[in-house]
Amino acid sequence: MGKPKGESRGLAYLQQARPEAVRHLLKFFGESGRNLEPRTRFLISIVTKVINFSPRGLQQYVPRALKEGASAAEIIDAVLCSYPCAGLTRVVDALDVILDMGLPEFEIPGEEPGAPAEDAPADPEEGEWREIARREDFSKDGRLEVNVGDRSLAAFDIDGEVLVIDGLCPHRSGPLIRGQLEGKVVTCPLHHWQFDLESGVSQDNPGAKVGTYEVRVEDDGRILVRF
Repeated sequence: MGKPKGESRGLAYLQQARPEAVRHLLKFFGESGRNLEPRTRFLISIVTKVINFSPRGLQQYVPRALKEGASAAEIIDAVLCSYPCAGLTRVVDALDVILDMGLPEFEIPGEEPGAPAEDAPADPEEGEWREIARREDFSKDGRLEVNVGDRSLAAFDIDGEVLVIDGLCPHRSGPLIRGQLEGKVVTCPLHHWQFDLESGVSQDNPGAKVGTYEVRVEDDGRILVRF
């Protein structure tokens, strides 16, 4: 089935399979924004696309918002306003999508595209090793929840290998330490999003991921993580 460039396959299908339902749905969308100026409507759409993490939606609505007079600062604020629902991972990933679009409005004056910040480590391997626990701190099923500063971490001891990830699901901040574990995949207890403990990537939502950390286990049982 062919589809116009940029149009969702699902929407194209529904327009043929359920034309009446789609017509009413699109009418509802139009009515719900009747009293909003286009600029505001597109900024709201950006918030929803961050929450649902839709790269295609961001690529569609960011240029529209700019065309209607929104500034880059307003778009960044819209992305940040999604944080309570979306979580930090989706906010940062959404900004990555926007920056990858190469829009001049988002260039920082005097900074070359892709140039590292002046205070960034020259070598990404030069992180700080911090002790977070000892082997005996793990529960009988090989789990340990650790708070380091403002970070919540989930540590898993799987057949002697220690894997550490961010402790909160980026969807609705579900505690991953309480999730079901199958091999090296943990399932969030709230909405059942699954994450690979090694890569952090969600298996059923490829656009979502949690942070992973390099781990070192000392001979005396200390667990160190590189930040």
